[in-house]
Amino acid sequence: MDRKILIVILVVGAVLRLVWLDKSPGSVNWDEAALGYNAYSLWKTGADEYGTKWPLSLRSFDDYKPPLYAYLTAPIVGIFGLNEINTRLLSAMAGVASIGLLYLISAKLLGKRIGLIAAGMMAVEPWAIFYSRGAWEANLSLTLILATMCLILEGKYTLGLVIAGINVFAYHSAKIYLWPFLIWGRRSLGVILAIVLFGIAMSSGGWARWTSAGGSWREAGQKYFSYFSPANLFVRGTNEPNQRVDGFGLYYGWEIFFWGSGIWWLIKNWRKNKVLVAWLALAPLPAVITQSWFNPVRVLPLWAANTMLIAVGWVQLKTWLKWLIIPWAVISLGWFVLAALWQMPYNHYGDWQWGFKEVARIISPILDNYGHVVWETGQAQPYIFTLFYLKIPPEEYQKAPRQGYDFGKFEFRKIYWPDDQNLPNTLFIGGVYSLPEEATLGKTWDPQGYESARIQATPTRP
Repeated sequence: MDRKILIVILVVGAVLRLVWLDKSPGSVNWDEAALGYNAYSLWKTGADEYGTKWPLSLRSFDDYKPPLYAYLTAPIVGIFGLNEINTRLLSAMAGVASIGLLYLISAKLLGKRIGLIAAGMMAVEPWAIFYSRGAWEANLSLTLILATMCLILEGKYTLGLVIAGINVFAYHSAKIYLWPFLIWGRRSLGVILAIVLFGIAMSSGGWARWTSAGGSWREAGQKYFSYFSPANLFVRGTNEPNQRVDGFGLYYGWEIFFWGSGIWWLIKNWRKNKVLVAWLALAPLPAVITQSWFNPVRVLPLWAANTMLIAVGWVQLKTWLKWLIIPWAVISLGWFVLAALWQMPYNHYGDWQWGFKEVARIISPILDNYGHVVWETGQAQPYIFTLFYLKIPPEEYQKAPRQGYDFGKFEFRKIYWPDDQNLPNTLFIGGVYSLPEEATLGKTWDPQGYESARIQATPTRP
């Protein structure tokens, strides 16, 4: 019976993570585009976008991304094509796997009943669905952390620590989470292997993203406790522009009752649950030592631990209260699905660098007719969207001359039509105030129905 329930939970979780994966979020952001294109480049050439063979970190925007997500995505985009779905598929499947792994951990620490409740909660949690629907390296890292915990709890220390070591190539926060695992499994051969992997990761650009907290101990403490703020968790969520769904925190509002009950239970029974206590206490550390305030993606393992607490609280509270909350829970889930799949792409398309794909569809058939392309855009790292949506062959891009964001025949700058119209054989992509409406080759409209871009061209001069 438990197995059948778990299968149903996994199916529900998979549906919520995979349906309309290319439509919500409505377009890839720059980090997703970079991961997808570098995966494509690795498959085609065995090198990243800069031509570095089999890199141990991806230079990308000089932020030196850990490469594991790109390596695991390489065969997906290489065989099935470079697009939003295939770029995000690894994260979505990792999200489904995390549901099963949390069940195993919770069942081991707290019993099978709580394990099933925790898995069920994670299948429908706002944070767990949201971070599974984008190409979030942190979501892959969470799966590897949960796999490490499963193996260590089963006494398989060496394999668990090897996975923890591999995880440092998945996401920067894993470099912090590695050390508690090393202490936990200190008698294992895996400690040596994990430290070696950590050293390799840090020597190949791993320090690039780490910055000082830049403040006092008081500020560090405020950051730490912000990750336990009920208002942040259950009401407002984060202000990070591409990490929010309007009207929702990381958890549904009704879960606060079970979370509070779970915390009270843990306080009373902490001696028997030291693993969970340590998990909750240590999980915020990667976010505290960086400059951001309440950046949930940096600490996904903390949200998994809170989901376990909520499952405990569900068991602790009176049955009549659960029956009162169930209708609220069903309505909340329906509302979240509508908000995430329909409202977010409509209201927050700008947070996800919308518009490049729509322009790419228009210019792809005619691109070879022009020797120069001027693309006016206010987006950061615009070149990566051009590479991603136009599927520029990596072997060509690696050899193309570059200056700033410009490469080959692509130039990203403001358009001044009185002068630019004199440039011969040039394709222009610009806003409604930059290019004339007459004789346009095409236009795009944003999700709210406003004209967002025009495509113009100048003829070849004799």
